[in-house]
Amino acid sequence: MFEDQLQLDAYFERIEYQGPATPTEETLFQLHNGQIMHIPFENFSVLMGEPIALDPASLFQKLVQSQRGGYCFELNGLLEQVLRQLGFQVTTLAARVMIGGVVQQKSHKLMLIELNGRRWLVDVGFGGNCPVAPLPLEPGVEVDQRLEVLRLVTDPDFGYILQHKVRDEWRPLYGFTLEPYYPADYRMMNFYTSHSPDSPFIHNPICAIAAPDARVILNNMELKIRHVNGESHTMELADETMFRDALRSYFGIRLPAGAQWSRGNR
Repeated sequence: MFEDQLQLDAYFERIEYQGPATPTEETLFQLHNGQIMHIPFENFSVLMGEPIALDPASLFQKLVQSQRGGYCFELNGLLEQVLRQLGFQVTTLAARVMIGGVVQQKSHKLMLIELNGRRWLVDVGFGGNCPVAPLPLEPGVEVDQRLEVLRLVTDPDFGYILQHKVRDEWRPLYGFTLEPYYPADYRMMNFYTSHSPDSPFIHNPICAIAAPDARVILNNMELKIRHVNGESHTMELADETMFRDALRSYFGIRLPAGAQWSRGNR
Protein backbone atom coordinates (compact mmCIF):
# COMPACT_ATOMS: atom_id res chain seq x y z
CA MET A 1 0.00 0.00 0.00
CA PHE A 2 1.01 3.64 -0.23
CA GLU A 3 3.26 4.87 2.54
CA ASP A 4 1.08 7.73 3.73
CA GLN A 5 -1.96 9.92 3.04
CA LEU A 6 0.15 12.33 1.00
CA GLN A 7 0.76 9.63 -1.61
CA LEU A 8 -2.94 8.81 -1.76
CA ASP A 9 -3.72 12.51 -2.16
CA ALA A 10 -1.15 12.74 -4.97
CA TYR A 11 -2.85 9.84 -6.76
CA PHE A 12 -6.23 11.54 -6.39
CA GLU A 13 -4.76 14.72 -7.86
CA ARG A 14 -3.22 12.74 -10.75
CA ILE A 15 -6.63 11.37 -11.79
CA GLU A 16 -8.54 14.52 -10.76
CA TYR A 17 -10.61 12.69 -8.15
CA GLN A 18 -12.25 14.89 -5.52
CA GLY A 19 -14.68 12.48 -3.88
CA PRO A 20 -14.57 10.76 -0.50
CA ALA A 21 -11.96 8.13 0.37
CA THR A 22 -14.58 5.51 1.22
CA PRO A 23 -15.16 1.99 -0.20
CA THR A 24 -18.43 2.62 -2.02
CA GLU A 25 -19.68 1.76 -5.49
CA GLU A 26 -19.60 5.42 -6.51
CA THR A 27 -15.98 5.72 -5.39
CA LEU A 28 -15.04 2.57 -7.31
CA PHE A 29 -16.60 3.87 -10.52
CA GLN A 30 -15.02 7.30 -10.23
CA LEU A 31 -11.55 5.93 -9.50
CA HIS A 32 -11.74 3.47 -12.39
CA ASN A 33 -12.93 6.10 -14.84
CA GLY A 34 -10.53 8.73 -13.53
CA GLN A 35 -7.49 6.51 -13.97
CA ILE A 36 -8.53 5.43 -17.48
CA MET A 37 -8.90 9.08 -18.50
CA HIS A 38 -5.63 10.33 -17.00
CA ILE A 39 -3.01 7.57 -16.83
CA PRO A 40 -2.27 6.10 -20.27
CA PHE A 41 -1.50 2.56 -21.27
CA GLU A 42 2.02 2.49 -22.75
CA ASN A 43 5.06 0.25 -23.20
CA PHE A 44 7.87 2.78 -23.52
CA SER A 45 9.90 1.49 -20.56
CA VAL A 46 10.04 -1.94 -22.20
CA LEU A 47 11.36 -0.44 -25.44
CA MET A 48 13.90 1.72 -23.61
CA GLY A 49 15.25 -1.30 -21.74
CA GLU A 50 14.10 -0.03 -18.34
CA PRO A 51 13.13 -2.62 -15.71
CA ILE A 52 9.39 -2.91 -15.05
CA ALA A 53 9.19 -2.84 -11.25
CA LEU A 54 5.85 -3.78 -9.70
CA ASP A 55 6.35 -2.84 -6.05
CA PRO A 56 4.07 -0.06 -4.74
CA ALA A 57 6.85 2.52 -4.37
CA SER A 58 8.01 2.06 -7.97
CA LEU A 59 4.46 2.20 -9.32
CA PHE A 60 3.80 5.43 -7.43
CA GLN A 61 7.05 7.01 -8.61
CA LYS A 62 6.52 6.16 -12.28
CA LEU A 63 2.76 6.56 -12.76
CA VAL A 64 2.05 9.38 -10.32
CA GLN A 65 5.22 11.37 -9.71
CA SER A 66 6.77 11.01 -13.17
CA GLN A 67 3.40 11.35 -14.96
CA ARG A 68 4.04 8.26 -17.07
CA GLY A 69 1.81 5.36 -18.03
CA GLY A 70 2.38 1.63 -18.06
CA TYR A 71 0.83 -1.69 -18.97
CA CYS A 72 -1.56 -3.99 -17.12
CA PHE A 73 0.69 -5.11 -14.27
CA GLU A 74 1.53 -1.48 -13.50
CA LEU A 75 -1.84 0.17 -14.12
CA ASN A 76 -3.94 -2.44 -12.35
CA GLY A 77 -1.21 -2.79 -9.72
CA LEU A 78 -1.48 0.91 -8.89
CA LEU A 79 -5.26 0.88 -8.67
CA GLU A 80 -5.10 -2.31 -6.59
CA GLN A 81 -2.98 -0.51 -3.98
CA VAL A 82 -5.44 2.39 -3.84
CA LEU A 83 -8.48 0.15 -3.52
CA ARG A 84 -6.91 -1.94 -0.76
CA GLN A 85 -5.93 1.19 1.14
CA LEU A 86 -9.51 2.45 0.96
CA GLY A 87 -10.85 -0.82 2.34
CA PHE A 88 -12.16 -2.56 -0.78
CA GLN A 89 -12.13 -6.36 -0.95
CA VAL A 90 -9.82 -7.10 -3.88
CA THR A 91 -8.98 -10.39 -5.58
CA THR A 92 -6.34 -10.24 -8.30
CA LEU A 93 -6.89 -12.46 -11.34
CA ALA A 94 -5.15 -13.40 -14.59
CA ALA A 95 -6.57 -13.59 -18.11
CA ARG A 96 -5.73 -15.13 -21.46
CA VAL A 97 -5.87 -12.56 -24.25
CA MET A 98 -8.09 -13.79 -27.11
CA ILE A 99 -8.07 -10.90 -29.58
CA GLY A 100 -8.50 -12.17 -33.12
CA GLY A 101 -9.70 -15.51 -31.83
CA VAL A 102 -6.15 -16.61 -30.91
CA VAL A 103 -5.95 -17.94 -27.35
CA GLN A 104 -2.77 -16.77 -25.62
CA GLN A 105 -1.11 -17.79 -22.36
CA LYS A 106 -2.18 -16.05 -19.17
CA SER A 107 -0.43 -12.70 -19.35
CA HIS A 108 -2.97 -10.07 -18.29
CA LYS A 109 -3.73 -8.80 -14.78
CA LEU A 110 -7.22 -7.74 -13.73
CA MET A 111 -9.21 -7.54 -10.50
CA LEU A 112 -12.43 -8.71 -8.91
CA ILE A 113 -14.07 -6.43 -6.34
CA GLU A 114 -16.77 -7.71 -3.99
CA LEU A 115 -18.95 -4.93 -2.65
CA ASN A 116 -22.35 -5.05 -0.96
CA GLY A 117 -23.18 -8.48 -2.31
CA ARG A 118 -22.17 -7.74 -5.92
CA ARG A 119 -19.00 -8.65 -7.76
CA TRP A 120 -17.32 -6.28 -10.19
CA LEU A 121 -14.66 -6.84 -12.83
CA VAL A 122 -12.16 -3.99 -12.63
CA ASP A 123 -9.53 -3.51 -15.35
CA VAL A 124 -7.71 -0.27 -16.18
CA GLY A 125 -4.88 -1.91 -18.14
CA PHE A 126 -6.19 -3.36 -21.41
CA GLY A 127 -5.05 -0.69 -23.83
CA GLY A 128 -7.33 0.37 -26.65
CA ASN A 129 -10.23 -1.87 -25.62
CA CYS A 130 -10.14 -1.29 -21.89
CA PRO A 131 -13.42 -0.93 -19.98
CA VAL A 132 -13.91 2.64 -18.81
CA ALA A 133 -15.89 1.53 -15.75
CA PRO A 134 -16.27 -1.61 -13.63
CA LEU A 135 -18.34 -4.41 -15.17
CA PRO A 136 -20.80 -6.45 -13.11
CA LEU A 137 -19.83 -10.11 -13.00
CA GLU A 138 -23.20 -11.02 -14.49
CA PRO A 139 -22.94 -13.18 -17.64
CA GLY A 140 -25.05 -12.13 -20.61
CA VAL A 141 -25.62 -8.55 -19.49
CA GLU A 142 -24.73 -6.04 -22.23
CA VAL A 143 -23.06 -2.92 -20.86
CA ASP A 144 -22.87 0.15 -23.10
CA GLN A 145 -19.89 2.20 -21.91
CA ARG A 146 -20.11 4.62 -24.84
CA LEU A 147 -16.58 3.80 -26.03
CA GLU A 148 -17.29 0.06 -25.98
CA VAL A 149 -20.29 -2.25 -25.69
CA LEU A 150 -19.17 -5.15 -23.51
CA ARG A 151 -20.53 -8.33 -22.00
CA LEU A 152 -19.30 -11.34 -20.08
CA VAL A 153 -20.22 -14.88 -21.11
CA THR A 154 -19.44 -18.15 -19.37
CA ASP A 155 -17.34 -20.78 -21.09
CA PRO A 156 -16.73 -24.42 -20.10
CA ASP A 157 -13.01 -24.18 -20.86
CA PHE A 158 -12.09 -20.62 -19.90
CA GLY A 159 -14.55 -19.70 -17.14
CA TYR A 160 -15.56 -16.22 -18.25
CA ILE A 161 -14.90 -14.46 -21.55
CA LEU A 162 -15.06 -10.69 -21.92
CA GLN A 163 -16.44 -9.75 -25.34
CA HIS A 164 -16.88 -6.45 -27.14
CA LYS A 165 -19.40 -5.67 -29.84
CA VAL A 166 -18.02 -4.71 -33.24
CA ARG A 167 -20.96 -3.64 -35.38
CA ASP A 168 -23.30 -6.61 -34.81
CA GLU A 169 -20.66 -9.20 -33.96
CA TRP A 170 -19.42 -10.19 -30.50
CA ARG A 171 -15.67 -10.71 -30.44
CA PRO A 172 -13.56 -12.06 -27.55
CA LEU A 173 -11.07 -9.88 -25.70
CA TYR A 174 -9.88 -12.22 -22.96
CA GLY A 175 -10.86 -15.21 -20.84
CA PHE A 176 -10.35 -15.70 -17.11
CA THR A 177 -11.38 -17.72 -14.08
CA LEU A 178 -11.88 -16.52 -10.50
CA GLU A 179 -8.74 -18.28 -9.28
CA PRO A 180 -6.66 -15.77 -7.26
CA TYR A 181 -3.19 -14.87 -8.52
CA TYR A 182 -0.34 -13.49 -6.45
CA PRO A 183 2.65 -11.13 -6.82
CA ALA A 184 5.00 -13.99 -7.74
CA ASP A 185 2.67 -14.96 -10.59
CA TYR A 186 2.68 -11.44 -12.00
CA ARG A 187 6.46 -11.18 -11.74
CA MET A 188 6.73 -14.21 -14.04
CA MET A 189 4.13 -12.82 -16.48
CA ASN A 190 5.81 -9.42 -16.40
CA PHE A 191 9.17 -10.95 -17.29
CA TYR A 192 7.60 -12.71 -20.27
CA THR A 193 5.77 -9.65 -21.60
CA SER A 194 8.83 -7.42 -21.26
CA HIS A 195 11.41 -9.89 -22.67
CA SER A 196 9.90 -12.56 -24.92
CA PRO A 197 10.23 -12.06 -28.69
CA ASP A 198 6.62 -13.28 -28.88
CA SER A 199 5.41 -10.40 -26.72
CA PRO A 200 3.59 -7.59 -28.58
CA PHE A 201 5.21 -5.05 -26.26
CA ILE A 202 8.85 -5.32 -27.33
CA HIS A 203 8.49 -4.39 -31.00
CA ASN A 204 6.75 -1.01 -31.43
CA PRO A 205 5.60 1.85 -29.21
CA ILE A 206 1.99 1.48 -28.10
CA CYS A 207 -0.03 4.03 -26.18
CA ALA A 208 -3.75 4.43 -25.46
CA ILE A 209 -5.96 6.67 -23.37
CA ALA A 210 -9.68 7.28 -23.08
CA ALA A 211 -11.52 10.58 -23.27
CA PRO A 212 -15.23 11.20 -22.62
CA ASP A 213 -16.11 11.02 -26.33
CA ALA A 214 -13.19 9.19 -27.92
CA ARG A 215 -10.33 6.80 -27.50
CA VAL A 216 -6.85 7.78 -28.66
CA ILE A 217 -4.46 5.01 -29.72
CA LEU A 218 -0.86 5.26 -30.89
CA ASN A 219 0.72 2.28 -32.65
CA ASN A 220 4.27 2.93 -33.78
CA MET A 221 4.05 6.14 -35.85
CA GLU A 222 0.29 6.01 -36.43
CA LEU A 223 -2.13 7.94 -34.23
CA LYS A 224 -5.80 7.00 -34.38
CA ILE A 225 -8.75 8.70 -32.69
CA ARG A 226 -11.93 6.59 -32.43
CA HIS A 227 -15.03 8.62 -31.62
CA VAL A 228 -18.16 7.35 -29.89
CA ASN A 229 -20.20 8.13 -33.01
CA GLY A 230 -18.22 5.53 -34.95
CA GLU A 231 -16.01 7.96 -36.84
CA SER A 232 -12.25 7.58 -36.70
CA HIS A 233 -9.33 9.72 -37.78
CA THR A 234 -5.80 8.52 -38.45
CA MET A 235 -2.62 10.59 -38.55
CA GLU A 236 0.84 9.46 -39.62
CA LEU A 237 3.55 10.91 -37.40
CA ALA A 238 6.30 11.80 -39.82
CA ASP A 239 9.21 12.37 -37.47
CA GLU A 240 10.47 12.46 -33.89
CA THR A 241 9.08 15.94 -33.28
CA MET A 242 5.56 14.94 -34.29
CA PHE A 243 5.87 11.76 -32.21
CA ARG A 244 6.84 13.65 -29.05
CA ASP A 245 4.23 16.34 -29.68
CA ALA A 246 1.54 13.65 -29.92
CA LEU A 247 2.70 12.03 -26.69
CA ARG A 248 2.57 15.35 -24.89
CA SER A 249 -0.70 16.62 -26.38
CA TYR A 250 -2.82 13.46 -26.28
CA PHE A 251 -1.28 11.37 -23.51
CA GLY A 252 0.44 13.87 -21.22
CA ILE A 253 3.77 12.04 -21.56
CA ARG A 254 7.11 13.80 -21.80
CA LEU A 255 9.90 11.33 -22.51
CA PRO A 256 13.39 12.27 -21.34
CA ALA A 257 15.43 14.21 -23.87
CA GLY A 258 17.53 11.81 -25.90
CA ALA A 259 15.47 8.76 -24.93
CA GLN A 260 16.21 5.90 -27.30
CA TRP A 261 14.60 2.53 -27.91
CA SER A 262 16.93 -0.36 -27.15
CA ARG A 263 14.33 -2.74 -28.63
CA GLY A 264 11.77 -2.62 -31.39
CA ASN A 265 11.37 -0.13 -34.20
CA ARG A 266 10.06 3.34 -34.74
